[in-house]
Amino acid sequence: MRIVNSIYPYPVLSINDPDYQADSSFIVHYRLEDATPFKNAVLYADFELHDQVLNEQIELDKAGFYLHIENSRAAFRRLIPVEPGKTQIAFEIDPRYLRQKVEITGFLLAKDTIIGLRNASVNPDLYGPGYVFPDLEPGDPLAVSFTINLDVSDIDSFQNISSIMKVTSHKDKEMKVNNDGDVVYIYLPEKIYQQYVRDQDLPNTSLSIVIMPALLQLLNFMAQPGAEELSDKRWYQVIEKKMQANDFEVEDLYKDPSLSLKVAQVLLEMPLDRAFDEIERLTTDED
Repeated sequence: MRIVNSIYPYPVLSINDPDYQADSSFIVHYRLEDATPFKNAVLYADFELHDQVLNEQIELDKAGFYLHIENSRAAFRRLIPVEPGKTQIAFEIDPRYLRQKVEITGFLLAKDTIIGLRNASVNPDLYGPGYVFPDLEPGDPLAVSFTINLDVSDIDSFQNISSIMKVTSHKDKEMKVNNDGDVVYIYLPEKIYQQYVRDQDLPNTSLSIVIMPALLQLLNFMAQPGAEELSDKRWYQVIEKKMQANDFEVEDLYKDPSLSLKVAQVLLEMPLDRAFDEIERLTTDED
């Protein structure tokens, strides 16, 4: 972790920095919620500020918390404000726009002009007694957290499998898979589809009974003679990369078509285990 590379001409609160005395602190705690068949991964950031004067600036709406997201590989940069009165923000990790290393930094920034700010927590050994801040303009930092690096892999998460599959309904009584385009469409009977939508709180169960059979069929397609003509399709390329990341090759499917079942479970990170854990928790909660 690192502090963003900037030198400010006035005290800025951060960790392991002598600008402020030890009783003041600014920390951002992060929690990552994994992707499911229904949604992208979500990063939660909780802002923790211990400084009376800076908290007063927030209460006056003169300052606010912000989360800065930057991904140079995808030319992505965004400054996201935290809702006034809140200390937590949620950010969706969308692999369409974010690639590999994503840098995330929490800030406390001025939202309005601040004139004549004084703070007794400023280190008097560095700035002298009774220090008065220069006039601060909107966007000027008052506190900066460590920058964390979040690795968003193009192939290492289930989300990439989910991104090539779309679940919808049709009037037939059987589940069907259409792999004619870059995205695979999974067609469910209307009644089952409605149940699938309602059960978003059971993502691993849905993964096992809907996504895994569809993936198994795709792997069987890839194992057939002449399947190379499918290699220009995005779904084929994503699955192939995911297989290679797990030490499988498409050629392995030619040699042993029965391997498809094992590969499907590995690519989806053993969904049956998680599904039964999910059902067990649900049963326990009902008891």
